[in-house]
Amino acid sequence: STLFPYTTLFRSVNTICLDKAEAWTKAWRGQDGTFTDHKDLKAFLIPLEDLKEVIKEPGVANVRAYIGIDESNDNEPHLIIVGVNEAGEDIIYTAAKKGCVDGDGTVNTGLYDFSHPCPTTCDTTSPLYGPQK
Repeated sequence: STLFPYTTLFRSVNTICLDKAEAWTKAWRGQDGTFTDHKDLKAFLIPLEDLKEVIKEPGVANVRAYIGIDESNDNEPHLIIVGVNEAGEDIIYTAAKKGCVDGDGTVNTGLYDFSHPCPTTCDTTSPLYGPQK
């Protein structure tokens, strides 16, 4: 992945810093794909406005989703979405690494945190929801 400069003024309230995204995705991969700690995770609710923010980023041809967990918050699952350019590279802005401070919604890193996991945001009437075990 290449870090891209970001010059357009764009306010993004759901972006996170690269170090946080790396920690969350590394923690998820550390689960060895067993999903043992996440057996109840069924889906993520993605607010339309958030998805629109990713799509309107400069140079976005596709989007990619990464799964992560926040070990410091009871293994809370996160869905991290990033724009992808025509070459298939994640579009992560240099602001994500250099002195990045997230939380105030003024730094656009290109890394969007979609943290509305199901359960808690489920449509229990959906045929995709499935029976509880």
